[in-house]
Amino acid sequence: MSSGFLVRRDSLALFLIGFVTFALLYAVQALLPAFASDFQVSAADSALALSVSTGMLALSILLSAVVASRMDRRRLMLGAILAATLLNGLSAMSTQWWQVLICRALMGACLGAVPATAMAYLGDTVSGRQLARAMGLYVAGTAMGGMTGRVGIALVSDPWGWRAGLLGMSILCLLALAGMVRMMPADDARSGAGQLQARLPLLPWRELLIHPRLSRLFACGGLASGIFVTAYNYASFHLLGEPFNLRPAQVGLIFLCYLFGVASSGFSGRLVEASGSARVLRGACVLTAVGVGLSLTLHMAAFVLGLGLMTAGFFALHAVCSGLVGKESGPHKAQATSIYLLAYYIGSSVLGYAGGWLWGHGGWPWLCGGLFAALAVFMALLRTLERQPETMLNGMRPEAVLSDAWNAK
Repeated sequence: MSSGFLVRRDSLALFLIGFVTFALLYAVQALLPAFASDFQVSAADSALALSVSTGMLALSILLSAVVASRMDRRRLMLGAILAATLLNGLSAMSTQWWQVLICRALMGACLGAVPATAMAYLGDTVSGRQLARAMGLYVAGTAMGGMTGRVGIALVSDPWGWRAGLLGMSILCLLALAGMVRMMPADDARSGAGQLQARLPLLPWRELLIHPRLSRLFACGGLASGIFVTAYNYASFHLLGEPFNLRPAQVGLIFLCYLFGVASSGFSGRLVEASGSARVLRGACVLTAVGVGLSLTLHMAAFVLGLGLMTAGFFALHAVCSGLVGKESGPHKAQATSIYLLAYYIGSSVLGYAGGWLWGHGGWPWLCGGLFAALAVFMALLRTLERQPETMLNGMRPEAVLSDAWNAK
């Protein structure tokens, strides 16, 4: 069998890993109104079904970054996905709200083993010339999984209920897992650097956390994800009520706005090369703010356009911020990426839940006010980033890596 065919099989398996991970994680976002109705909880409490998953995922990412360097990463990823799939099915059979939350929290902890492990697996099993293509397929899988999970489960749960939707998602993921088992080669690679990192995992963390630019980029990632998740968490409630009065299946179709983000994430990279990161981040903030403003109107087309602009703005913010983290962190990319993901998911968990308080007290207008406030904080962080001196981590050469990326024209 040719090596090219093996690479294609391996890359397709990684696409499926990204797809399943994000489909499981975000499928419940379309079900929050159903949870609120069936379990008699508030909108904010229903959002905990997503927040506890992303919160536990954030915490487990740090542990997984260490464990992944000591284990067979193929086995770790496949085992984590199997456990998460079974927990997702178990949540569909829960009769109490606390049971749903426990299943979702444990599922998030399992899925935390996947992102960092997938990055390490890619580096050791795919050649340098094929790495960019394989990484692209993995990221595409996460985007498609996030969108398909939300839309598909809404279409299934409308006629048959949310329990059928979650069970159907678990069946789909089990089928995808069977394909992954057949397509993924064994993970035999073990590097000396990886073993050293496993023995001394904490050395760079302090430097990364107090780094004047990285700490702000971590905060920016958390704010951006919080804005995005909050908007989608409560958009479903907004569209089910006056003046729209949509059915759950129709509401689920709003997640097709995710396509705006898939397009903008790639386009933002080309804009950075032409105009610099700072300008792209400012432009993405303005785009997001325009989207929030449009969503305040009572016309369906304007609301959908506004949500699409918010989605495009978020993906651009996330793409540029995560790229800058990689450029600034030098030889500590793995640890910096783990901290960025930690901030990213904590932001989505905390703001996603806090947005429920605004929704409960003032509906969509109050929620939008909170989104505007979060964008203002993001812009303030952006201004402080631009004023930071071009410093690097202790022990590294004082090269202005971020300055080159930030001001590239």
